[in-house]
Amino acid sequence: MYQYKGLLKSSREIVAEGHTVEDIEHEVLHFRREQKKAIHTKGNEPVEVVHVFRDGEKEKLIKIIWIW
Repeated sequence: MYQYKGLLKSSREIVAEGHTVEDIEHEVLHFRREQKKAIHTKGNEPVEVVHVFRDGEKEKLIKIIWIW
């Protein structure tokens, strides 16, 4: 199970999962670049980085990523 998730702020869709915040930032950047290849159209939405606790029930917001 991953410790951190990157969620789209509007739809709560998971766009990145990783063990560190740096992993999440890298995957979110990759997600943004996929919009240029016409894979999706959600590249301009902010992404919330949340910490997922071991029980899987609780999540704590770490930061919001705005990459334009």
